[in-house]
Amino acid sequence: MAQVITFDAYRPSPRYDSLPWTEARVEEADTADGTWAQIDVFTLDPVDADPTNPAARSFTIENASDTLGLWYRVVFADASGDTLQPTQPIQNLPGSEPYATVSELARILKIRTPSGDQVTAMERVLEAAAGEIDSEIDLPSGSLSGWQLSLAAEVNLERAVEHWRQEESPFGLIGLGAELGSAFTSKDSWERHALKLAPLKQQWGLA
Repeated sequence: MAQVITFDAYRPSPRYDSLPWTEARVEEADTADGTWAQIDVFTLDPVDADPTNPAARSFTIENASDTLGLWYRVVFADASGDTLQPTQPIQNLPGSEPYATVSELARILKIRTPSGDQVTAMERVLEAAAGEIDSEIDLPSGSLSGWQLSLAAEVNLERAVEHWRQEESPFGLIGLGAELGSAFTSKDSWERHALKLAPLKQQWGLA
């Protein structure tokens, strides 16, 4: 038996060689850094008339493994078979309620009036980051309050910004602005967030 999974508003990087992306390949793995296997491919229709401004794409797969907790990523390809670096892996878990709002994330990203696709993408990265927080602290739903919720909200926003920028940038690079250029992300990009969440685990005797 297979699972149905929807990928919502995935946008490939712009191209400046007049060649549009033509396919979105979905890959599955047991872990985020495991061995990836392609399980589906979608033809992008219509292709982008202007490859420098690619559209956000949404699609649903029906043949994902019938196991929760597996990881998925999308690889965009062009007609010649050249591929873009894979998107940030996302784990298929029951949805987590974000600790921060889309408006807060939009303020940090300096997006004054988010479009519908942008709002959907921001909701996705906030939920992904919240899931990582819930997995890290491993506490019953509704256990946090006061300063604990504020700390979780800070981490939720910081991690969501990382997910957002990794979707918009080459793999392993995060833009720091015109004056500073780009920087490589660390191999374990979650470590600093885990350290920041440590007081929540200590508060409950879980450190």
